[in-house]
Parts: sequence; C-alpha cells; structure tokens
Amino acid sequence: MTIHLRSATLADVAFLADVVITATLAQGRFPHDVSVEEYRAGYEDWTREMIMEASPDCILSVIERDGAPIGRLRVVHTPIDLTLAGIQILPSYQNQGIGTMLIEQLKREAEARQIPLHIGVEKDNPRARRLYERLGFHLLGEDENEYQLVYHPTTPQTPEAC
Repeated sequence: MTIHLRSATLADVAFLADVVITATLAQGRFPHDVSVEEYRAGYEDWTREMIMEASPDCILSVIERDGAPIGRLRVVHTPIDLTLAGIQILPSYQNQGIGTMLIEQLKREAEARQIPLHIGVEKDNPRARRLYERLGFHLLGEDENEYQLVYHPTTPQTPEAC
C-alpha cells in the first residue's frame, strides 16, 4: 500500500466535497437540518477559495492510495505550531491505519520543529477523539461544539556532562 499526498487542485473540488459528505454521513454525523445539496454547494465554494487563494501556511491535500484519491487532509503550518485542520477518508479505506500514518507523520514534523500539534475534534465524533488520544494528544480545552486537543513533542534529551 502506497499512500501519497498531493496538492488539491480545482479539478478535485467535487471529490473533496464527496469525501467530507460521505465520511460524515457514514458516521451518522451529518446535520439533520441541512440539505446535502446546500452543504455541497457551500463546501465546494469554500474549497475553491482555499485552492485559489492558496497560502503556503495552509496546505489542502488529496490523500491517494496506490494512485487513487481516497481522502482529504488540511494542515496549517505556522512558526509556532501545526494544526491538523481536517482529515477525512472514504469509509471503505478507514480502519486500515492510513489516518494513523498521516497523523504520525505530522507528529514527527512537530517533534523535528519542537512545536505543538493541535487539532479540534467535534464532540459528536468520539471515535476520532479516541484515536487522537491513543496517538498521544491531550485535552487542551473545549467549546460548545469541539474539543481542542494538543500533542506536545517530547523534549530531546541532551547528554549529561561527565
């Protein structure tokens, strides 16, 4: 299995909306008071803006497995921290270690840079919260809708003087 990230393009907008909607519906978390069509239109507009106004600090990627698109990843890079701003994987590719592998890569980047890695997880997504906590994230705070979690890299050990 080869997992690859590539920058999202305008040609990916519909796929990225499909991933978010499909994953959210499969989890039973899609809001009952929102139409899928309206959500899709708004999400596609937002995604187009993200791609056209690309910032080197905010990277929107398509997750590919063996060359086929299977998910989306959005990461915000700043000099003082990283934020995993969104990860969705098509349900047929979930529970195969792909999300864990991508999160572990972000943790390694945080460790190399000695900065925290943040993530917000919706309160109605306990599976995701358990995954992040299993991977070393800790509760930082919460608001009405989300828990804010953080991963703090371990401080590198310096050799003791003799």
